[in-house]
Amino acid sequence: MSARAALVAAAAACAVCTATGPARAATTCVPTTISSAGTPEILVRVRINGLGPYTFFIDTGATVSILSSTVARRLHLSPSAVVHGVGAGGAFSTRAARVAITVGSLSQDDVMVSIFDVSQIEAAVGPVDGALGYNFLRAYRVTIDFPGRRLCLEEP
Repeated sequence: MSARAALVAAAAACAVCTATGPARAATTCVPTTISSAGTPEILVRVRINGLGPYTFFIDTGATVSILSSTVARRLHLSPSAVVHGVGAGGAFSTRAARVAITVGSLSQDDVMVSIFDVSQIEAAVGPVDGALGYNFLRAYRVTIDFPGRRLCLEEP
């Protein structure tokens, strides 16, 4: 197919998509702030099991999302598993529970969160209630818009 024919075919396909209203992936964009402590982290507001909002930081290096033990107690969560991992401080084991996490208009049920005291994290980044890790973020195309101060999540 010639370059011109390919261009015409692509334009026709776009016209059909526009005319019929293509199915759109679910997308949400939420405001972010940067932590004011010595270690800048991207902070977003999330809901856990429909409650909150809570302040979470984005941690693309964390395999499992994190929830502070204080919030877990407040939500009456019962840890039902043990999670083993390696972080910046070395190997660790912690209790974990499954929760529903909502960011903007997107929700995931049955997300594993490790539950522990976040006071050491707070010493570095300031007040937080948890972190969104890989196990939550992997479901989305993630865009961090620093100038626009927002985080966008889009279902692929």
